[in-house]
Amino acid sequence: MSEKTERTEDEEEVFGESSIIEIVLFKSDSCAFCPRAEEVIRETIEDFEASVFKFTVINVTENPEAAEEYGIFALPTVMIGGVSITGIPEPEMLLKMILSAKVYKKRGAGE
Repeated sequence: MSEKTERTEDEEEVFGESSIIEIVLFKSDSCAFCPRAEEVIRETIEDFEASVFKFTVINVTENPEAAEEYGIFALPTVMIGGVSITGIPEPEMLLKMILSAKVYKKRGAGE
């Protein structure tokens, strides 16, 4: 049993909003591969604490402007830390992208 405790200011700096890794999946209703891509992402991140990631799914059928805004031309596309891959992602590739995004954030924060 784990107890939730209040974080100190130092912990807030480390674990705060800025340390969350955002994963964005672009999909559409007519994409045959998109459900599997979403499943792979969810399975890959399920062993981490929920507070580590912000997972957003953008359905370009419902929101075509988002695909245009981010320059998405093929589906499914996964974007992590400004890097994107198209197709059903391999778990190892997702983890490499997550690690790269984490390292980039730390360097950007001056650590």
